[in-house]
Amino acid sequence: MRIRDGKVADRPIYVAMAVTVEGIRDVLGIRAGDGGEGAEHWLRVLHRARNAQLETPPDARP
Repeated sequence: MRIRDGKVADRPIYVAMAVTVEGIRDVLGIRAGDGGEGAEHWLRVLHRARNAQLETPPDARP
């Protein structure tokens, strides 16, 4: 997607989604990426999700 942030640039768009046990999809967040695709990038993404207190409900754990 082309994004204007001082200048026009192509940047990835990340969409975090959840699916309930009933199959209902929910968008948890949408964010423009900074181009990172490596392990450190995904570690930051997962830390943000954890810090937002996203977790699996106790009755949905295997």
